[in-house]
Amino acid sequence: MHTPHILAREQIGLFALAGSAIFTVVNRRTGNRFTYHVEKSDRHPTLYFVSILTGPENTSDYAYLGIIRDGRYWHGKKSQISAEVQSNQAFAWVWEHLERLPACIEVWHEGRCGRCNRTLTVPESIASGYGPECRQLLGL
Repeated sequence: MHTPHILAREQIGLFALAGSAIFTVVNRRTGNRFTYHVEKSDRHPTLYFVSILTGPENTSDYAYLGIIRDGRYWHGKKSQISAEVQSNQAFAWVWEHLERLPACIEVWHEGRCGRCNRTLTVPESIASGYGPECRQLLGL
């Protein structure tokens, strides 16, 4: 059985904004879970694009959901997904409450670097969510 790599509470925001992070938000109380991909803009240093996994292919079935700009999440005006759907509301709520998430909320990474999205193989890298080169580039 697959063992998730649960991010420490203080790592979630940094991991999400590392550059190309894929992570799953799990609510242990309700059983709900959503997988997101947050990718840094090549043109704007404080802009990130948020996508939601919408199909079975977990490397390509992502749909644009919104943006994170200057640390705040905004539902995308050009998103094909309504702001009212649960996956959008869940992301917005988690992002707003990063500093005080309840214990029933877990954020998992799937063994891929949050910055470059390469597969992590070294136990220390798996535990942190970053490969050694990316950890160095991020100043961690």
